[in-house]
Amino acid sequence: MGFQDNVGGIVLDAALTDIGRKKMAQGDFRIDKFSLGDDEIDYGLYTPAIGTGSEDFSKLDGAPIMEAFGGQNSNINYGLQNFIREDILYIPLLKWNSLLEESAKMNSDGFFYFAANKETARKLETQLGSMRYVLRNNVIEQTKIIVESGIDCQPGEIYPTEMNKERYIAQMGLYDKYLLAYCDNRFVDKLLTSPEDAVFKNDIADNLYMNFEPLQDSIKISLPSIDDNHSCYRITAVDNGVIDYSVEDPFDPTVIIHTGLLHSAIDGPRSTVFALNFKILDEMTSDSHGQADYRYTKFGYTNNALFSTTDLYDFIDTTIYIQALSSDDRISIPIRIVRYAGT
Repeated sequence: MGFQDNVGGIVLDAALTDIGRKKMAQGDFRIDKFSLGDDEIDYGLYTPAIGTGSEDFSKLDGAPIMEAFGGQNSNINYGLQNFIREDILYIPLLKWNSLLEESAKMNSDGFFYFAANKETARKLETQLGSMRYVLRNNVIEQTKIIVESGIDCQPGEIYPTEMNKERYIAQMGLYDKYLLAYCDNRFVDKLLTSPEDAVFKNDIADNLYMNFEPLQDSIKISLPSIDDNHSCYRITAVDNGVIDYSVEDPFDPTVIIHTGLLHSAIDGPRSTVFALNFKILDEMTSDSHGQADYRYTKFGYTNNALFSTTDLYDFIDTTIYIQALSSDDRISIPIRIVRYAGT
């Protein structure tokens, strides 16, 4: 459904999905519940009040409103949440961690680079200057994408202590133990995620203890996905044990601070964490001496000089979507699948 503001009145534009039309034809159509979403709104356009300034909603007010579609998941990908408790002050969010030695880093063009084969991985590591910029196909160790859940507030607003994790996350029912991942099955064969006994914690001296390996095959499930081309996987995260051990005033420069900020991308209380990589279809993994799979031509680009050198690459841009089941926060991970094609 879509709501449209029409000269002071509210117009409800509704379109039945395939399941709705089936129920209508069977005479068994009844609205039991509904959800609201605002996928068309870019909140980055909102200007907050800073200093003596005032809030500016003008760019949001003029945003176009989507029309209703009949597809099962065409309208609401990012639904509005309705929490039962009224005392929730902060909602955890998902954020990838690029601080760790084995965590993948996003390239300056906004993509995580994924090498289709070993030949491509060697080429990309030479071009990008570090293994951390290159994910390898079906590799269960080394570079991986690490995602954390937690309250990412301003530094010092809520300290990332064990007590604050319990108070602001666990007791509010916002502990993201389980998540869903949506991967494009035209390219991704399986998702690899960290095991349930993975470790991510620091000690009182802020030494990090971490082990996300070996990555394991994630479970593909039958929940509805975002479209027909995406498969849904279940992810089990582990407790994020990186906490704030400092007991003195954190604004005193004479105090040694052990807040975990050297290890975690979350500034406030940390909830859970997991790591992932994936395996693409075998047909897409041929080296430069083999035949390029048709998918690179149909869905991507071929013989492209990505780095302004004589090296040519075939690549496909795709996105992995992650949804937390307790906080319902979502994150999109842009992936560039790359195959070295020659010179």
